[in-house]
Amino acid sequence: MAVRGTVGITEVAPSAAERLFEGDGEMRALCRALDWGATPLGPVAGWSHSLRTTAAALLASRHPMFLFWGPELVQLYNDAYRPSLGEGGRHPRALGMRGREFWTDIWDVIGPQIEQVMTAGVATWHEDQLLPIERNGRLEEVYWTYSYSPVRDDDGSIAGTLVVCQETTSRVVAERRLATLHGLTALPPGGTAAAAAAQAVAALANDRRDVSFALCYLAPVPGGDVVLAAAEGVAAPPDPARWPLMDVLASGRPSVVALDDWPSSGPDATWPEPPVAAAVLPLERPGDARRLGALVVGLSPRLPWDDRYQYFVEAAALHVASHVALARDEMERERLLAELRVERSRLEFVFHQAPSFLAVLHGPRYVFTRVNDAYYQLVGHRPLLGRPAFEALPELRAQGFEELLDRVVRTGTPFHGREVRVQLQRAPGAPVEERYLDFSYLPLVEADGRRSGVIAHGTDVTDHVRARRDVERLLGESEQARAQLEQARAQLELANQSKSEFLAVMSHELRTPLNAIAGYAELLTLGIHGELSDPQRDAVARIQAGQRRLLGLINQVLSYSRMEAGAVSFHAERVALAETIAECVALVAPQAQARGLTCEWHGCDGSLAALADHEKLQQVVLNLLSNAVKFTGPGGRVTVSCAAADERVLVRVRDTGRGIAPEQLERVFEPFVQVDASLTRMHEGAGLGLAISRDLARGMGGDLTLESRLGEGSTFTLALPRG
Repeated sequence: MAVRGTVGITEVAPSAAERLFEGDGEMRALCRALDWGATPLGPVAGWSHSLRTTAAALLASRHPMFLFWGPELVQLYNDAYRPSLGEGGRHPRALGMRGREFWTDIWDVIGPQIEQVMTAGVATWHEDQLLPIERNGRLEEVYWTYSYSPVRDDDGSIAGTLVVCQETTSRVVAERRLATLHGLTALPPGGTAAAAAAQAVAALANDRRDVSFALCYLAPVPGGDVVLAAAEGVAAPPDPARWPLMDVLASGRPSVVALDDWPSSGPDATWPEPPVAAAVLPLERPGDARRLGALVVGLSPRLPWDDRYQYFVEAAALHVASHVALARDEMERERLLAELRVERSRLEFVFHQAPSFLAVLHGPRYVFTRVNDAYYQLVGHRPLLGRPAFEALPELRAQGFEELLDRVVRTGTPFHGREVRVQLQRAPGAPVEERYLDFSYLPLVEADGRRSGVIAHGTDVTDHVRARRDVERLLGESEQARAQLEQARAQLELANQSKSEFLAVMSHELRTPLNAIAGYAELLTLGIHGELSDPQRDAVARIQAGQRRLLGLINQVLSYSRMEAGAVSFHAERVALAETIAECVALVAPQAQARGLTCEWHGCDGSLAALADHEKLQQVVLNLLSNAVKFTGPGGRVTVSCAAADERVLVRVRDTGRGIAPEQLERVFEPFVQVDASLTRMHEGAGLGLAISRDLARGMGGDLTLESRLGEGSTFTLALPRG
């Protein structure tokens, strides 16, 4: 005791422990509070200089360090080492305790290593050494990289062992799990879904330190019960009711299940104790709403269930799901391809059996690549496939057909001919005879917009032409002749009606397989049946583009044929113009935006209504808007307005396009006419839209008219009875 200063004030000198363990930190505080006299080391005041120095350096270090001192190997460690003891009572019990009594779980390994240091004085080094220790309420799988170094006392003898260490459990386990996931990624195709599941589960279960066992359940059909497809690490698969499979599949969220009564591990298990929990995870791929089944993973009894463990099993489930889905998609892809081949076969049958003649000609020499039976019959069954048109049919060369074909390919504008006279050889070696044809030349456009050939389609109307001419020759001779003329005209009208009906039937027959082709091609393009290679994706795109173009032409021909045949009925009702105009503008808005146009409407308030067929009115307005957008250059404007005029309502669609010459104003409403090839060569069509629209307007008791000036744009006015 020292006495300083004023009488009556005393100051107690700090103890040896307080001086040695002075400073911040949990371990310094614990060392100051510990009764070292109750340990084999005795009071701190009696410690050797070497022990004091080593203890001070150890506590000051931020690297994990541990000290065994004296014959009893009494323990001292720093704050950096403290987390490796975990929770559950090992800390601070380890401080001041004898090593042999404390490390009972690993003394068989570290005891000889420490003894070698204490007796021989040779330092040791151990990298990623597995030393499972009791912590956090379990025997945990723990890895260490550490060195044992001798520490000499004041007299030069070896008095202790200094442990400089680093726990490497996180890295070792992470590398092991990453290798497992890489193994799942590298799996070859697994055939069926069940075979792929077994293959993936076997690869996953190779990591027995993280996966005590693995079970894979698959859903064979949407909404069906899951069935066990693969099992690894279990003597007998448990009852599926043990797992919350349906809940996991419904919610898409993993679940952890306790395994209180799980049987003891077998001889091939990594750890002697059985797993105490299992994770149940949905098998699904990102972006795919289908859940293929569920994966059950037995969790290691020696690792904590933390975020890293959860990430690993969820990533493993994604890999298993991807592998199973690829196998299932490949099987589905093969099935769809087989169905697509069947649909192509059906389309070929319709093509060849069509009563109208059809032929497809490719390239600058117009080589026949597809010809139906009616075309062969027309030209006398001469060999055509693979031959240029004017070599296979030389009598056509000087009759102007080559120029027509060139113009269709050059401009992209279809050609439609009625009762065209042709000199044709009807049989091999036969003389040339005169025939009359109704036919169309349609441009064949590839997916990249390139025009590669022509589709020829038509009928032989020679008998109709000759019959009409015979009637006309007899017209002035007698009343009987006039009666015969009327009869012949009736027959001609009947023939025209039959032709229209045939076109309608043919349009339906061709549209059905085309829709099927579009559906199957779309499934392939979406990639849900497996990724397509670049050549495959290009081929499917070409199929889709060709299907859309041909279907559009067929739909227009069908509509016009029904109008011609008088098969269109009208249901008149009060139609609010504002609602109808808004629907139509919304439908063409994306197309207008893509072309850089402004599309707007005004003057169509809720009180203005027309007496019309709602569906037909919408069809007419939508066709006018589509044409305005199609033939107006970037930066232009398309405007829709409504007005009342006496007993009628007027709907005007105005654009700021190039406009139409006065002499062409009425021709735009004729079927199969496109008045300006320089504008239409980029836009495919049969030239029927405006003809159909005016017929529909007149069928509803109204009319469709056009005003236009070159350089100022066009205005179409739809007049209808007022509602």
